[in-house]
Amino acid sequence: MDVLMDKQQIFLDSLLEDKEAVLSFISKKAKQQGVVEDEEMLFSDFLSREKEYPTAVQPGIAIPHAKSDAVKEAKLYFVRLKKEINWESPDDFNAKAIFAILVPKNEAGSTHIKILSALAVKLLEEDFQEEVFSVKDEEAMLTLLNLEEEGVDQV
Repeated sequence: MDVLMDKQQIFLDSLLEDKEAVLSFISKKAKQQGVVEDEEMLFSDFLSREKEYPTAVQPGIAIPHAKSDAVKEAKLYFVRLKKEINWESPDDFNAKAIFAILVPKNEAGSTHIKILSALAVKLLEEDFQEEVFSVKDEEAMLTLLNLEEEGVDQV
């Protein structure tokens, strides 16, 4: 696997109004960066997953994920919004920090679970939770996720 995340996949203080806008933004960036073949298919796969169960996992944080035939290789995107938005979760969690996991459909059981598990463990740490809302730049975010070294393929 190539590097899971680099600075081009981190977007700080974005002005996006709702969940669909965030997922559309990530889909568009993934297409522009050559991570996916089909932006519309990725967006549709994100929405399908959200219909199963919204991915806001705790106050302020959402982890949308798409296991999609459109995805060429597993990637992690991070979007921090200027202000919280309604993520339409049953727990009424809003989202401001969004970690989007994109994996090829054929890696749904392995790579997807590995990335999700690593993120979940980090999100249990209060310091990590606080940092994702205040990190100053893309480099600091990579360091926070322990992805700053070239070739590291996990969170």
